[in-house]
Amino acid sequence: MNKQRLAGLTIVLVIAIFLSINKPSVDVEAINPIQQEVTIRPEFSLPDLQGKTRNINEWDGRYIVLNFWATWCPPCRKEIPEFIALQKEYGGSNLQFIGVAIDDEVSVNQYALEMGINYPNLIAEMQGIELARQYGNRMGALPFSVIISPNGQIILRQVGLLNKKTIFRSIKVLNN
Repeated sequence: MNKQRLAGLTIVLVIAIFLSINKPSVDVEAINPIQQEVTIRPEFSLPDLQGKTRNINEWDGRYIVLNFWATWCPPCRKEIPEFIALQKEYGGSNLQFIGVAIDDEVSVNQYALEMGINYPNLIAEMQGIELARQYGNRMGALPFSVIISPNGQIILRQVGLLNKKTIFRSIKVLNN
């Protein structure tokens, strides 16, 4: 090994030792906090399409597919027909779909009528983004869905399209 190379390695080694000894104390959790997942669903109340205030606890005792969506979101619009079909087929059992619209009442009402949405849709407007974050949507993306067990535990969080196969892998639908 020549003297220049040995001197260069020595300098690098000294700098590394210096930095490891004199590194500033850093609160790693302040930079990258550990995200503890919510296990029990947060409670909230929002108006439905008829203006009646609804509380999420109205549907306790059932599996809930809580879907955050908007009329201007193409993937949201794509999954809604499947939700309508599943609500029609399993609405009499222990499965309930609930939409939380990050949108205005007029747009949601018009779209719900056009599509024949057969499950409750709650109007959250922009406050729905914060509500979705409370349910675990760290990305702020739509669509975002959670599946909640009959005892209020969040058992699935899904950013992006949610399909029948994923829903039924997560829950057991029991017919009455």
